[in-house]
Amino acid sequence: VNNGFGYESNGSVYFDTNSFKGEGYDYRKLKPGVDTSAEEMAEGEGALAGGDSEKRHPNDFALWKASKPGEPSWDSPWGAGRPGWHIECSVMASNIIGENLDIHGGGVDLMFPHHDNEMAQAEAYHKCCQWVNYFLHAGHLHIKGLKMSKSLKNFITIRQALAEHTPRQLRFMFLMQPWDKPMNYSDQTVDDAKAKEKYFKNFFGAVKSVLRNDFVSERQGWTEADRSLFNTLNESQKKVHASLSDNFKTFEVIQHLVDLVQECNKYLTAEAKPKNLLIQKVALYVTKILRVFGVVQGNDVIGFSEASGEGAGSKEEVIAPFVDAFVDFREKVRVAAKGKSEPGVFLKECDDVRDETLATLGIRVEDSNETSIWKMDDPAAIE
Repeated sequence: VNNGFGYESNGSVYFDTNSFKGEGYDYRKLKPGVDTSAEEMAEGEGALAGGDSEKRHPNDFALWKASKPGEPSWDSPWGAGRPGWHIECSVMASNIIGENLDIHGGGVDLMFPHHDNEMAQAEAYHKCCQWVNYFLHAGHLHIKGLKMSKSLKNFITIRQALAEHTPRQLRFMFLMQPWDKPMNYSDQTVDDAKAKEKYFKNFFGAVKSVLRNDFVSERQGWTEADRSLFNTLNESQKKVHASLSDNFKTFEVIQHLVDLVQECNKYLTAEAKPKNLLIQKVALYVTKILRVFGVVQGNDVIGFSEASGEGAGSKEEVIAPFVDAFVDFREKVRVAAKGKSEPGVFLKECDDVRDETLATLGIRVEDSNETSIWKMDDPAAIE
């Protein structure tokens, strides 16, 4: 009001859009060169719109609205009333951030009138020509092709969605769609997300299996296949960076990662001795990008974490030595069985896994005539 961009009318205060534009400011910024229609004003302002008799111009909007009997109200120089719809956001943001915001976000339905009017009143107050540098407007969520709405009875809460799907699957679903377009929640989009999750999980499992092998004693020189995969990794990194720089196209990034994983899987299948450090480098990069997207949680260096408890390592790290011992023992038994070995061979393998493998892991196995029992113990104390 003191700057000349607001005026009182019947106990309410309205923003003077003509005065604002007359001083060289732009209005509406998010849809320049277009005047507000009566339908837009009615839809946007609702009960705060007031009659045209109260306003100098139909596009003017409420900064302070006089309260009717029974409505919430606060005292003001213009009488009892309540803040306009847009003013509270401008006040809070200005109080915390100041007279310039770098990035402002919200749903696409808030573009007008909320964000346009929010900017106008903030710029009028701060006497600046650009209160916000960048706006990010997210698309609406659609349920099976229709905009989510209580009136259509297709409303779903986050809690309901999480009862059917994991957080990771929902994150994949959103990442695989443009953030600034309508997003579809349907059986197909969720199934696609689950398929991507399974694809990456299988890849991480294959990589970890190879990395368990001792590679130090192997020859480390690169082959043409090694160089080809390394070049693919470098190209994928460039593509990911370009997609993120171009309007945060996460759906493209996911596809770039899928393509990279596909090439790495081909390499793992074709090469008798894949280079551990090379495939580790690929897996680390894929994990890094998925962690940036919030898809990878926890502290696992590679892949999806399955934490075994607060402060503990991943589930895989905890059980890996025991699973390795079991798989190794199973393989020896299978070989002995295929060779139709004598019972003594099987008993020797059983003794070896008891006295060496499990003892090293801190597990004491005690045999009796009836059965065997196991106890946790200090490996050094197990003879």
